[in-house]
Amino acid sequence: MTIPADERLRTRTDLARDQAWAISVGGIGVVLFAALLAFTWYFATTLLLIFTGMLLGVGLNALTNALGRRVHLPHTLRLAIVCVALALMLAGVAYLGGATIAEQASLLSKTIKSQITNVRSFLENHGIDTSFFDFGSAAP
Repeated sequence: MTIPADERLRTRTDLARDQAWAISVGGIGVVLFAALLAFTWYFATTLLLIFTGMLLGVGLNALTNALGRRVHLPHTLRLAIVCVALALMLAGVAYLGGATIAEQASLLSKTIKSQITNVRSFLENHGIDTSFFDFGSAAP
């Protein structure tokens, strides 16, 4: 059985229209994805800050609810207790670790200076100009 010519033409036209629609939708999808990618790249720090704030809120809420299972106080008071406890813990870590961090920073500074001296002498022994290591003594 043969298909009439006008019906074949209509089928071909429908196929062409479907292909054009698929190409258009695909192109729009690619452009929208590129725009979303550019938006995310440009506002990455802001989006990270928003995400961090949401995680902090979820964590504080979870700690507040866990405290609520032990102590029956209003939610606001439990949240204040959790925030004060976390602030005290952070202050304690900073106080106890501050001296150690300062000591390690001074040791790191001395190590870097001695290694720069070692590298400079190695380069001078191999005939390489090391005048770029003179950071503090800029010539007028």
